[in-house]
Formats: sequence, structure tokens, C-alpha cells
Amino acid sequence: MVIEPVLKVGLAGVGSVSRTILHNIQKIPGVKLTAVADIREEPLAQVRGEYGVETFSSVEAMCESPDVDAVWICTPNLFHAEHTIIAAEAGKHVICEKPMAVSLDEAQSMVDAVDRTGVRYVQGHSKIFDPPIRRMREIVSSGELGRLIQLNTWEFKPWISGQPRLETEVDSSKGGGVLYRQGPHQTDVVRGIGGGMVKSLRAIVGRWNSAFPLAEGDYTAFLEFEDGAAATMVFNGYGYFDITELTWGIGEGGQQRDPASVKRERFASAVEADVKHEFAGARAERERVEREQRRTLQPFFGLTIVSCERGDIRQSPEGLYVYDRDGRREVEVAPEGHGRGELTELRNALREDRPTFPDARWGMATLEVILAILRSSRERREVTLSHQVPCPY
Repeated sequence: MVIEPVLKVGLAGVGSVSRTILHNIQKIPGVKLTAVADIREEPLAQVRGEYGVETFSSVEAMCESPDVDAVWICTPNLFHAEHTIIAAEAGKHVICEKPMAVSLDEAQSMVDAVDRTGVRYVQGHSKIFDPPIRRMREIVSSGELGRLIQLNTWEFKPWISGQPRLETEVDSSKGGGVLYRQGPHQTDVVRGIGGGMVKSLRAIVGRWNSAFPLAEGDYTAFLEFEDGAAATMVFNGYGYFDITELTWGIGEGGQQRDPASVKRERFASAVEADVKHEFAGARAERERVEREQRRTLQPFFGLTIVSCERGDIRQSPEGLYVYDRDGRREVEVAPEGHGRGELTELRNALREDRPTFPDARWGMATLEVILAILRSSRERREVTLSHQVPCPY
């Protein structure tokens, strides 16, 4: 029997995002959490006590450890490029949270570092890992419903003030606001299903929450693909209407709740890190209990409808509904890959000696869409894209 090597992972940054990752790493066969880095001693001490791993006060120091094969970057958006390059130069594979970076120049420097060093890169927190999105793409690319003609996706959720936000999360110049923080999700859904190659877009963004004047809270974008297919992306983060009213009460984690029973909390200013971390920890624990107590359904990041020449597709609680000349039929989608699939993708790519997906160039192309939305709204014109790459499946 061949014993596969264990992928040893170091986590860079102990924040709200990493709290959703830590308890999942050890559940993946062939993967082991071995180190964590942060500039704050208190969260490092908590991680040492709970997971028994080595801790470091800097990403640089952690990347020098021979007991780390790959680094999962969960630091603030402004540091994604710097920390990716540090890890790559140290010969460590990289998983980087979305957005890839805050500028195309930074993203290009990350692509160059990955190419130069030969390490694998996985663009993290991508909805491409959601099984229903992959299945939609498979149906579209098979041609069984004819060519793709339309893609429409909507998300309404209480992002901008429905939970405590750090100052960097509500400042667009620092990679904050719904475009940088949530836009990559919708963009990966649309690009993944549509084949990746967006030709141009026209968009309008808004800042309609006066408590957070530096952060976009909504956007509406119209995209055209190179093959002529059209797509719309609508995101509203003000938290009055919730899209789960249209998705059987199922949200992006796959848990089902009654939308009418959700309390609409309101935060009127940025908070300190300890408040944010306490809230995130409590939410992560609540979601963990819910996953154990309730049946977890397929994840829904809003409502997405795919239209082809001979039919339409949307998600169902168990998989997909396909509408064609014979009526509606349900396609069951296996739950494999539910949740965070980045480590499984990296592990498998290394074992199979193949490229990863989504890789650094895909992450850069998604970032290009985000930046083009901002530019289109600012300049009130259509923006043509030049860094797009195709979906490989």
C-alpha cells in the first residue's frame, strides 16, 4: 500500500476568516495544520492551547520553518501580495483568501512570483468549489441545452452593518466594502459558469450607508462574454431584504433558517479587533452546532439562474433544477467538496502533479472584474477587460 505524504499547512493570520478554517483543516485526509503566524500574542496562545501547533510572530518566520509545506494566507487584504511573495520565495505553496490583491500590479507580482518559484497557488474562498456551481458549468459546457445566452445572479444580505466590521473592512482604499469582500464570490460564480472570458462590463456602485461612507454597499453590473453571452450581477449588502426568502431559507453555508426570524442587528461604526473576533468566534461555534444538529443542504450564494438556448438552470435544495421542453427535472448534486475545498484541491494537484484551479491567473482575472466595476461606475462608461483566462473544464 502506498502511503501518501502529508501536506503540512501554516496559517497566516488568526482573524475571523481563519476561525472558519482552523477546525476544518484536520478533517481533510493527508493534510495537517502545523503552524500559525500572527503579530498578536493572545490569539497565538489560544491556537497553541487548542491545536498544539507551533506559532510564529511573523509570516516570514513561519515560512522559514521546514515543518510547513504550504501557507494559507488569511491576513488583511492589503498584505495578500506581500505575504504570497514571501511564501513563494521560501518555496511554500500558497492558498490566498479573496480578493487576491487590491490592485492589478500587486496581482501581477503574485503571478510572477508563483511562476518564478514553481510553487502551486490556489485562489481561496472561491464559490467555484461549491458543487452546484461546478455542476452548472458542466451542463453548460456539455452543450446539452445549447449555447449559453444569459447568466443572472443576485445576492441580498446584511453585510455592510449586520455584523461588526474592522476599519479595514469598511474602507475601499484598503480592500474593504462589498466589492472587494463579496464581489469575488459573485464574479467567480459568473465566470466559472460562463467559461471565464468576460469581454467588457458596465456597472454602478453605491455607498448608501452613511455610517460607512468609505465602503461600497451595493453594485449592479452588466457583463458581456467574448462569445456574446450576457450576465448581470446584483449585490445589496444593506440587510433589509434577505435573498434566502427566495432560496428556501438556505444560505451560503448550506444551513436552512426562517428568514423572517433572523434578527437584523445594526452596527453604526467600525469596531476593535477583539469585538470582531469575539463575534466571529461565537458565530463559528453557532454554525458548527447547527451543522451537527441540522441537515446541511447545498450552499447557496444568492439566487443564480442560467439560461441557454434550450433551457434554464437554477439551484434546488438538493442540487439543480433543469427546465427544458419536457418541463422541470431535478439533478441531484453530490455534497463532496461542501465547504472549503482549497486544501483538497492543493493536495490533489500535488499528488497528481497537475496545475491547480482556480490558480493565480484566475484570481487576477476575477480581480480585474472587481476593479473594472469600480472604474466603470466612476467614469460612467463601459470598460474592456484584458486579463481574462478561460475556465479549464
